[in-house]
Amino acid sequence: MTPPVASLWRRLLDWWPRIARILTLAVSIVVVVLLVKLGRGIDWREVFLAARGISGPTLWAAGALALSGYAAYSGIDYLARRFLNHAQTIWKTLAIAAASYAFNVNFGVLLGSVGVRLRLYRTLGLRHAATAGVVLFGSVTNWLGYCWMGGIFFFGAVPRTLAAWGIRPEATRAAGAVLLLVACAYMFLCATAARRRWTFRGHPLAFPSVWMALAQSGLAVVSWNIVALILYLLLERQVSYPDVLGITLLSSVAALVAHVPGGLGVTEVVFVDALSGQLGAHEVLGAVLMYRVLYQWVPLCVALPGYLAVELRARHASCGAGGHDLPEEPYER
Repeated sequence: MTPPVASLWRRLLDWWPRIARILTLAVSIVVVVLLVKLGRGIDWREVFLAARGISGPTLWAAGALALSGYAAYSGIDYLARRFLNHAQTIWKTLAIAAASYAFNVNFGVLLGSVGVRLRLYRTLGLRHAATAGVVLFGSVTNWLGYCWMGGIFFFGAVPRTLAAWGIRPEATRAAGAVLLLVACAYMFLCATAARRRWTFRGHPLAFPSVWMALAQSGLAVVSWNIVALILYLLLERQVSYPDVLGITLLSSVAALVAHVPGGLGVTEVVFVDALSGQLGAHEVLGAVLMYRVLYQWVPLCVALPGYLAVELRARHASCGAGGHDLPEEPYER
């Protein structure tokens, strides 16, 4: 890295907290304004009737896709287990991944992907170094899939919804190019990691093989597409799949920037505003409501008792051992 580039990179890192706060504030203001506007003109009885009016076969298909989505996300933790070679069993790894994902999509990354996953792995005997590695691996994999999907989608086509918001094709393709560049850079690092030693701020970095990176990309792409497919089905195929995918990708980033747990309100606002010229607001909200039921609330109702059972079991074991911590399983890198 040349001195001018290194200097620019350091300045960007120094300014990033301020930039992030400004972006968060801007997105939050826009979301609040749109929510107020939306809430005033919505007949919620019509929304519930629209949700109830979705056909049975569509609900069954969406439910099967939701189950597949959790399976795909759990597969990411299986890849992390292979990469880190940690001592947790395969079935416990998959169960922890599914449970933490249910918390994640409802309450946000810090509680779900980080808090619950760390707690469950720790309670079931895995060391902190391994659990931190699993969390990092899962986060990188998830956003790697986003980079591939967003890059290919935004660089290759400009959906009508984006054009309706006044977003120029040049800006869309530039964003797509940046996302593709990030994804390709990660693949390059994985392909060359075996021949070079990588460090970041003095900390050594371990990259998976290029084959593992391809597996990460595949699972993450499947996971993102399943979310969009569920919404596409629940909208009764009245909107093209590319448009639904584009709105899903945008709403995910908006929810992340606004720090709204589960994207509650943000997803609804983005979808209603984006599809205002194609569908009524009550139809869109009915579809998003049913999506939350199938993909967020029902899995949470399954995951929460399991999580509480693990906590109670750990407390009983701790009391039986005289208050000492549970012994840790060995972990080899």
